[in-house]
Amino acid sequence: MNNADAAPGAVKKVVIAGGGTAGWMAAITLSTYFGKLLDITLVESEEIGTVGVGESTVPPIVAYHKLLGIDEQNFMRECAATFKVGIWFENWGRIGDQYIHPFGRHGQATWMAEFHNFWLRSREQGSKVPLGEYCYEWLAAMKGRFALRENPRINYAYHFDAALYARYLRKLSEPKGVKRVEGKIKTVRANEHTGFVEALELHDGKLIDGEFFVDCTGFRGLLIEQTLKTGFEDWSNYLPLRQCGRLSDYR
Repeated sequence: MNNADAAPGAVKKVVIAGGGTAGWMAAITLSTYFGKLLDITLVESEEIGTVGVGESTVPPIVAYHKLLGIDEQNFMRECAATFKVGIWFENWGRIGDQYIHPFGRHGQATWMAEFHNFWLRSREQGSKVPLGEYCYEWLAAMKGRFALRENPRINYAYHFDAALYARYLRKLSEPKGVKRVEGKIKTVRANEHTGFVEALELHDGKLIDGEFFVDCTGFRGLLIEQTLKTGFEDWSNYLPLRQCGRLSDYR
C-alpha cells in the first residue's frame, strides 16, 4: 500500500517540529509503521542544541527498540550506551536519604497477597533482611554485576548520549523516507477559522505545510503552547522539587 491507496480524508503529510531525541523517535516510529502511507518531514536547526548530555531511560525502551528492529549491539556502540538496572535516588525524602528503585519485582506474589506483605510480617518477627535482597535487579545494582540472560531474566534499560542517539535515529529514518529540513522556525501559521496549525514558516522564508504536526520543540512548546495555548497541569503543590523553579522558568 502506498500514499495513493490511503482512504479519502486520511492524513498524508506529517510535519515534525524539532529534532533531538523526541523528534527522531517520532520520525523513525512513523516511518517504520506508516512510511508507505505518509510523507514525513522533520524540521530542525543545528543552532539549537539537544537538552542534556545523557539520556536516562526505563525498561520499555528495550521493547521499543525491538519493535523498530534496532540491533542492540549496534545501537550501544553508536550511542556510547551502558546498561542500567535501576535508578539511584539521593536526598529524595530528606538530606542523607538514599535508595535504589530497581527495574524488577521484589519476590513472588501469591494468590492471597503481594510479596511485600510477607516481608513486612517477617520484619515484625525480627528479620533484618532488606526488601531489596529479594529483587534480582537490586542485587545486580548493589554488587555491580550484570549479564544478558533469560533464566533468570534481569530487566534493564540504557543510559546513552542524547545527541548521538538522535543522530543514530536520523541515520535509520532517512532511508525510510523521512525528509529533514534544516532551519529555525520563525512563525507557526494557523487556520484563522479552525485554529488548526497549517504550516511552519522558517527564518529563510521557506514554508513547510502539512496536515498533522508533531511538536518536539521541548520546553518552548512552540506549537502546543505558544500557538495553540493548550496550557499545562500545575503539579507544584505535589512535587517536592518545586523550589527549583516553575515550569515557565524553563521556557
